[in-house]
Amino acid sequence: MKGGFTVITSETHGLSQRGGKVVCFLRFGNKKNAPIPMIGTVDLIIATEKSTILDVLKYSKPDKSSILIICDYKKKVFNSDYPSEESFLSILNENSDNFYFLTVMSFVENYENLKIINMIILGYILKYLPINKEDLEDSLKNYFSGESLELNLKALKDGYDL
Repeated sequence: MKGGFTVITSETHGLSQRGGKVVCFLRFGNKKNAPIPMIGTVDLIIATEKSTILDVLKYSKPDKSSILIICDYKKKVFNSDYPSEESFLSILNENSDNFYFLTVMSFVENYENLKIINMIILGYILKYLPINKEDLEDSLKNYFSGESLELNLKALKDGYDL
């Protein structure tokens, strides 16, 4: 990575193609670690769908210092009880003193593309990461060009400005 960090990723097997959940881990820092973190050690957890945060809270730190970011995308759930708002907030409060709801779905209509949510989230979490925004923008130029680059840079800025 441009900042000199060691980056390791891992994806646990899920059933996203059939509407199920997939848990992914991204670890970066100055030392090499295993791709899947130990329970109770994660600094930042992002849930792209509200209820999925409940599946990974075991990775949050016991001192409640982990940052939890929950997006406002809400999947239709069949044959299952979706947690009530009161129950959901109670569980979050038990696990973290730092949780934030990120309103990304309002951007989908503007961009007409659900995939752009990822770039909006990335822009938002930059305030919690030791990554320079300009370095990230330069990196995006290696992967995108033309209209696609402009779209991703705009989404990154929109997320950063939230």
